[in-house]
Amino acid sequence: MDLASRLSAAFPPDKIPLLISRVGVLFFLAFVVEWIAFYGLHVEPLLTANFLLTLLFTVVFSVGIVYGGHHIESKDLSPKRYPRIAKWFVGGITLFFGVNAPMMVVWYPGTLHGVVGWARISMAMGGVGGLVFGIIEARAIERELSAERAAIRADEAESQRQWFDYLNSLLRHEVLNTANVITGYASVHMDDDDLDDELRRNLERIHRQGRDMAEVIRDVQVLMQASQGNIEREAVDLSEVLATTLDDPRGDTEAVEVTTSIPDGVYVMADDLLPRVFANLFANAVQHNDSETPRVDVTVEVGADAATVSIADNGPGISDSVRETLFERSDNTGGSHGIGLYLVRTLVERYGGTVQLSETGPDGSVFTVELPLADEATRSGQFSNGTSLGAA
Repeated sequence: MDLASRLSAAFPPDKIPLLISRVGVLFFLAFVVEWIAFYGLHVEPLLTANFLLTLLFTVVFSVGIVYGGHHIESKDLSPKRYPRIAKWFVGGITLFFGVNAPMMVVWYPGTLHGVVGWARISMAMGGVGGLVFGIIEARAIERELSAERAAIRADEAESQRQWFDYLNSLLRHEVLNTANVITGYASVHMDDDDLDDELRRNLERIHRQGRDMAEVIRDVQVLMQASQGNIEREAVDLSEVLATTLDDPRGDTEAVEVTTSIPDGVYVMADDLLPRVFANLFANAVQHNDSETPRVDVTVEVGADAATVSIADNGPGISDSVRETLFERSDNTGGSHGIGLYLVRTLVERYGGTVQLSETGPDGSVFTVELPLADEATRSGQFSNGTSLGAA
C-alpha cells in the first residue's frame, strides 16, 4: 500500500472537516499548556500586554480554523474536494512555519517562550490562510464541474428533444396515418350489405384494432409532449373539458348511458393536455365494461383549494392483481389497460394533482381525480391578456 492509500485509510475524506476543526482546538490548548508550563498558575503574567496580545491572536486564528472546518461541510462542497483543502491547510501551516523559522533565528525574541509562541502563532496563521485558499479553489472546481454538467445536460436535452420531434413526426405521418387508412378501408367495406358474417366480424376486428392502435399512438405522442420542457400551467375550464369529452366517451356508435353533476365555471390549473386525462378515463370505463348498457356517472365537487372529479362505471371491477400496478408503466402492451392510465397519472401529477382508484367491485369502479383550483387572480390575468381558457 502506497503513502496516499495509507493516508486515505487513516484520514477518510468525510472526517477531514472534523479533523481540521480539532486542529484549531489543539492550537488553543497548546497556548494554555504553554503558559502554564512557562509561568505556572501565577496571575501576574496574565495581566501583561504580551499575554493579552498573544491571547487575541490565538483566539482569532484558533476560532478561524474551527469555523473553517465547519464551513467546509456547510457549503455543499463535495467530499472529493476535502483532501485538496486538507493539503492546502497543511501546506499553509508548513509554509508559514518555514518562512518564520529563519526569522526567529535572525530576530531571536530573547526567550524560549517567545520562540514557542512565535512558532505556534505562525502555524495557526498559515493554517487559516491555507484553509481560505483551499476553500476558494474547491468552490472554483465545483463551479466549473457544475457548469460542465449543465452544458452536458443541455446537450443531452437538445438531442433528446430532436429525437422526440423526429419520433413524433414519424408516429404522426407514418404510423398514425397508416392506422387511419386501415380503419377507413375497414369502415368502407363494413357498409357492404352483401358481406358474409365471418368476413364482417374480421372487418370489425380490424377496425377495432386499428382504432385502438391510433389511440395508443396519440397517447404516446401526449407522453412525449408531456416529458419535454417545463410545464406552464394556466387556468383551464374543467367544466367545458368534461362536457366536450363526454360527448362521445367511447368513440364509436355503441350506446353509452352518461349521467353528470358538473357545476359551471370550474377552473383548474392545467394545460391543453388535460382533455386526454378524461378521454382515457372515460374510454377505460366503457371499453372494459361488459354490461349490456355501459354507464358512466361523472360528478365534480369543488373544495377550498381543489376540484374533485369522480368517474363511476358499472363494469366488472378491477382484480387485486391489476390494482397494485394500475397506474404504473408496463412493458406488457397486451394488458387490458394499455398505457392509458399511466398517461393519466403522468398528466395529473404534472398538474400537481392526484388520481386514484377509490372503489372497485362487481358493481363497478370509481376513479377520483383531484386537481388544484385556479385562483381568481390567475383567471383575471389570463382574461386581461386575451388568453383562451377553454380546453384545447
